[in-house]
Amino acid sequence: MDKMVVHGLAPVMKQLRKLPNPARTLAPFAIFWKSFMTCGGAPTMILRIESGVRPTTLHRGLHAMTRNLPHVQLDAADTRGWSKATILVLAALTVISFFNYTDRVAVAVLIEPIKKTLLLSDTQAGLITGLAFALFYAVLGVPIGRLADSQNKVKLLIVCFLLWSGATVLSGTATSFFGLFTARLLVGVGEAGCLPASFAIISERFTTRQRPLVISIFHAGGRLGTALGMAGAGLVGELLGWRTTLIAVGAIGVPVALLVALALRGEGARQSRQAAKAPRAKLASILAVPGVGYLIAAISMSSFATYGITQWLPAFLVRSHGATLGAAGMWSGTTTGAGGILGTIAGGMAATWLIRRHRSWDLWLPAVVYGLAAPLFLLALFSPTLVSASSLYFAATLLATSGGGVVLAAFQRFTVPAHRATANGFMLMVSAITGVGLGPLAVGVASDLMKGWLGADSLRWALAVCATVFLLASCLYLQAARKAAGNVDTAQ
Repeated sequence: MDKMVVHGLAPVMKQLRKLPNPARTLAPFAIFWKSFMTCGGAPTMILRIESGVRPTTLHRGLHAMTRNLPHVQLDAADTRGWSKATILVLAALTVISFFNYTDRVAVAVLIEPIKKTLLLSDTQAGLITGLAFALFYAVLGVPIGRLADSQNKVKLLIVCFLLWSGATVLSGTATSFFGLFTARLLVGVGEAGCLPASFAIISERFTTRQRPLVISIFHAGGRLGTALGMAGAGLVGELLGWRTTLIAVGAIGVPVALLVALALRGEGARQSRQAAKAPRAKLASILAVPGVGYLIAAISMSSFATYGITQWLPAFLVRSHGATLGAAGMWSGTTTGAGGILGTIAGGMAATWLIRRHRSWDLWLPAVVYGLAAPLFLLALFSPTLVSASSLYFAATLLATSGGGVVLAAFQRFTVPAHRATANGFMLMVSAITGVGLGPLAVGVASDLMKGWLGADSLRWALAVCATVFLLASCLYLQAARKAAGNVDTAQ
């Protein structure tokens, strides 16, 4: 007998509680009968009817009992959960996440030769790697999120994919700071539609308990893109130059986007059938959910520290450890990628297990791992050798990234399905401005300010200050969990 999902039983049970005790005894049979008839005779619940009552008598009795019961709404086509179709959707979205991060980090690896060619300061380099990308990424997050809530999310994803790939090609042709800054703005425009639409699709296709692992897998695709983007951009940049590297990275995205569109054509058809104009989401209602303000602040602070360190790590290895561009890209890519992928998947699996014990573990776990990661990042920054620094950075990344996918899944349970992409767009807007935009910029400004008395070590100390922000993020996650205690899970 097939197991179906029954929604709207609350009004049924409320009315059944008013029945006298003898009638209430047959309530399970009544619910079964009502749902059975609603689906035209299809079995809808796993129940064993072991009564000695003759079928015809039971038929008439249940019909009489259910005559005045509220209509039970059933979703006979609920396809949420693991299946061939949802695995294909997750795989395609993970590929998009991979290229989303590859294009994003390539400029960070190539920033030293870019600085020499375009004669940039550290502050200008921080603007290129951070604020230029984050500005439009953040500003357009909410509008694109609202568009995704009411339109075909798959088509929006493919258009955005093609846009940021083309803008990465333009980055390789820039001849001035202004030209490169403009190209990075366009990359931000394209990538602004990736995460809100992807999170909304994942939330539609997987249950609340499955999301920590599913979003962690999706997030691991981005971590792999970060690793290969750093390693590949460093090696290719050393051989062919930064311009050719950026053009190649962007050009690869065009045929991949078309292949992803083919893989998601079934999901796209489903989106076209379900797309409808949703009521306009109000940001005040999103922020009114208990704990969500602290949660957004915590995500933003952890993003600030993560991007501040990650975007400047290759430059740090070149300046403080004498690594070549290729070696810096390889070491930073390997440690970030291996630690990030393992940490993200492990965090998703751990959260899936822990959440069964207590709902708040999807917020407690990030608080714990970010608190432990901060001192490890400090040890890595002040380690005397390249090998020891990279080993400690790997361990710190392993810890920090184990909370990344989990907290993004946690945010979904504070959102209403009809406005989920909008809520994600707002959260990503704030975290992008704070993290992607201000993180690398703050490190660059701090390095310039301290260069007068610290010399080449100015970048090391700027990164050390940035790493302590993980401690603030840890405290904010704990506060979000405290405020959200007892909050009803609105995710469906």
